[in-house]
Amino acid sequence: MSLVRFYTTSGCHLCDQALALLDPVARRRGLRIECIDIMDDPAAEAAYATAIPVVACDAREGVLRWPFDTASLYRYLP
Repeated sequence: MSLVRFYTTSGCHLCDQALALLDPVARRRGLRIECIDIMDDPAAEAAYATAIPVVACDAREGVLRWPFDTASLYRYLP
């Protein structure tokens, strides 16, 4: 099962919206979601502090930054 990293933080309403889109797409693709709170990861905080929510997948180059929709997730995720 491939891994999708979802960069988020507590109290982020956009992150809640993004996860609601990501979860069903990941399930259909057989992907596991790892939620990473950027406040617990200094490198992630430095990279994404003003960009969350962000989706990253090792099988793809780059990341998918908000705003995105279901169609964007299907195009990005393997």
